[in-house]
Amino acid sequence: MSAGLPRSQMALGTVSVIVPVYNGEVTIGRTVEQILAQTVFPDEVIIVDDGSTDGTAAVLASFGSRIRVLRQHNQGPAAARNTGIRASRGHYLAMTDSDCYPHPDWLAQLLSGFEDESVGGTGGIVRGARPTLIGDYLDRIGLLDAAPDASGEIPYVITANACYRRSALLAAGLFNETFRRPGGEEAELGRRIRACGYQFRRMEGAVVHHEHRQDLASLLRTLANYGEGAARLAALWPETAIPRPGRRLLRQLAAARTWRANYQRHRAEVGRRRAACFAMLDYLREPSFLWGYRRGKRLEESRQRHHSLP
Repeated sequence: MSAGLPRSQMALGTVSVIVPVYNGEVTIGRTVEQILAQTVFPDEVIIVDDGSTDGTAAVLASFGSRIRVLRQHNQGPAAARNTGIRASRGHYLAMTDSDCYPHPDWLAQLLSGFEDESVGGTGGIVRGARPTLIGDYLDRIGLLDAAPDASGEIPYVITANACYRRSALLAAGLFNETFRRPGGEEAELGRRIRACGYQFRRMEGAVVHHEHRQDLASLLRTLANYGEGAARLAALWPETAIPRPGRRLLRQLAAARTWRANYQRHRAEVGRRRAACFAMLDYLREPSFLWGYRRGKRLEESRQRHHSLP
């Protein structure tokens, strides 16, 4: 444990790393190894096993006392992160996912953004763990990066690569556990943290490699889940609602001519085959999200009807 930077050189306070995992036996071992190899060594590493049914428990047991393992029935990543937060003692709570592999200076880079007391969280860059067509596309659009909004501000950070000031989390409240699937819970928490007067900061040097979705079907399901999460967000924060999502979905599907424009844009930087695939992914990306949004909106309407019953 002494390989990392001594705590006396940090002058920041204690640091906890929290990782939720569900059926992650293939990747979680490498994730933990990368966390334990950080140049700034965390005070504790908490892995929350969210009801895994595969060999995850055995993999985690192999690390012995170097990590702390908490187990619970499957409740989703938001609830798993909250379990880790409640059990942690760090002044700063860094988070990544069980299929992410942080660079050795990942934690140091995230922590370096907290010099200003107004910073409630920092986030970094997520890139594919291996070169694949879909992975390269996701890297190209920065799907999982901490990205600025139209005003140039970072509205929230992605928990695949994030660190929160504990006091900011406690002031705003933890993750909303009604988000059972990934998508939307980070944006919702970000709104509450910013409402408390904090801001987020993007740290370009904080990099993790992620096992991106490797086939089109799984990518589209993920995008649809993000859309469903956005609908849940809109139920809580109506100003984020997408107007007429069904009409927008049909308009997007009918706008096939945009494929050629996107192809030409990608073709200027990559080969023909990749440009064609990237243009097709551009074409499918928003409709998948909107389809999930409509699905989530129907779920929210059903939930509201249920709660209104006498």
